Amino acid sequence: MMMHRYQVCYSKEEEMKYISHLDLQRTVSRVLRRARIPVAFSQGFNPQPRLVFAAPLAVGIEGKNEYLELYLTDKWEEEQLKKALGDEFPAGLNVKSVASVDLEGPTLSALVEAALYAALFTDLPQESSAILQGILNAEEIIVARRGKKGDNSKSKEIDIRPFIFALEMNRQVASAGGDPVPSLLMLLATGSRGGARPEDIMSLLPPEMEAVKIYRENIFIRRRGGERLLTPEGIYSEDYLKRG
Repeated sequence: MMMHRYQVCYSKEEEMKYISHLDLQRTVSRVLRRARIPVAFSQGFNPQPRLVFAAPLAVGIEGKNEYLELYLTDKWEEEQLKKALGDEFPAGLNVKSVASVDLEGPTLSALVEAALYAALFTDLPQESSAILQGILNAEEIIVARRGKKGDNSKSKEIDIRPFIFALEMNRQVASAGGDPVPSLLMLLATGSRGGARPEDIMSLLPPEMEAVKIYRENIFIRRRGGERLLTPEGIYSEDYLKRG
């Protein structure tokens, strides 16, 4: 059977940030049925729609640029697929772009190596830059990881310093009301080889540096043979961090 593969960039915001990854999968599966999109199915006793999410998002955190890959049995124009998905997506899920990609290439989930998070603040102390530099200068940063399902008896300590790629302060991000607010950008490793979480970084900050909101801005991959991180849409991490 001939298949066609598409990369969908979408946002997950508002009330949708509270649904689990499993519920998100179910939601997208229902959207595909309602929109009559000819999605391919897996083989076996319990066939499932062939859709691959690049990187699961923690419950309670919004995602501005999330990605999933769809495998269709028929070729659709990118704008046609974008409209079909957008017409059926519930409030809080918004399609941003759709691109046709090589069927034989590796999945995004296999390429993801980092995620960029933003923490928004109402105000920042003058010494905030020095605090961040102290984190970046540390040789190791040990945090406790709880076992599965919160089992503290199986917690372990790990060094997250190798998983912190960049911390950038004072980038102005427009708030919901349109006014710019101070923010902290955190480029952190993620994926099967280990990583750091935004709450790890926040736990290293003094109490007066309490974020009013944290969201995931984008994910970053490393193409085979490449050394630089870039978004699935091709923007290098250092250029992305400089964007106003």
